[in-house]
Amino acid sequence: MEDNPNKYTIEQEKSTEETYNIKWTVPMFRQLLISGPMASRYLSPRYTVVKVPDTPFQLKVCFYGKSTEFMEIYYMTSTTSEIKSSLTIRWGTAIIHNDSMGYTAQTVPANEWQFSAAVNNLNQLQSKYHYKDNLQLRFEFKVSQVVSDNSHDTPQPHTPQLSEAFGTLLTDTVYSDVTMKSAEGVEFRAHKNVLAVRSEVLRAHFEHNMRESITNVVDTSWETEVLRDVLTFVYTDKAPRVDDAPDKLLAAADYYQLMGLKSLCEEALYKRLTVENAVDTLQLAELHTANTLMQSTLQFIKNGYAELVIKTEGWTKVQSVEFIKKMYEFIMASENNNVDILAAASIGMT
Repeated sequence: MEDNPNKYTIEQEKSTEETYNIKWTVPMFRQLLISGPMASRYLSPRYTVVKVPDTPFQLKVCFYGKSTEFMEIYYMTSTTSEIKSSLTIRWGTAIIHNDSMGYTAQTVPANEWQFSAAVNNLNQLQSKYHYKDNLQLRFEFKVSQVVSDNSHDTPQPHTPQLSEAFGTLLTDTVYSDVTMKSAEGVEFRAHKNVLAVRSEVLRAHFEHNMRESITNVVDTSWETEVLRDVLTFVYTDKAPRVDDAPDKLLAAADYYQLMGLKSLCEEALYKRLTVENAVDTLQLAELHTANTLMQSTLQFIKNGYAELVIKTEGWTKVQSVEFIKKMYEFIMASENNNVDILAAASIGMT
């Protein structure tokens, strides 16, 4: 067993057959961020993947940027299941991310990474914490139903209906107390408490004596269908029409800090990625800090399409030298994908 007191640890806390409470602790996180492996100036993503013993789960933390500006966290299960997940991120004594309210249970396919959270300002946060402060990622997974192909003669387990019930609130306006207006003036009746719980940006509209808290009307710049899709996600955690206009929906998801919706938009945009739209997709990802889409698009270009991409119309319209430099540095970067970045960085601290 390696003697490294700075190595991260994985613990299970009060886990049962249906509920898993997992704590991932990274010691001395601020010092780790400025260690040699972390501070290396390359653009390809660095990540650590861990398998949680005696559970169906794997966890992944990814770091992006030349000086580790962004961090994203994912999970994966080995069996297709109905899962309700939540994640709390604590740095020292401060909570920097908390979705302890969790999401509604959803079907999670086996062996596919699922987005959990993003922290986009690590550089700014570093100055607030002591070198010895630990980073803790606390996951809770509630597996309410394992999807199987058993005979229909067997009793069917309970199907969660909370998402569908909340969805009816968008059409049943009896208890609504706020109006969301699209750019075209189309009104949607909604509920302040639901909006505030789901989005810190929407919560801010109703605090500090802002106009919206007095008029109970929120004017937006979003097209009617985009606003409808945003509210559908807010109430149901689903985006059934995400493929219709994922670029516009990504902008709205980014604005309202709806990370789950943002992840769905990134997935939809990646599915339609081609040589012709690669540059536009990359610029869109950069504009809205869509890190997963940005890295996937850069990897697509790197995998044999660079010469074709620079002949497209989108490339001829690029005016940012920094944008071109970023593409070049990623394409020329050495592969670091097989390195456990947290372990490598912790070794550098010993």
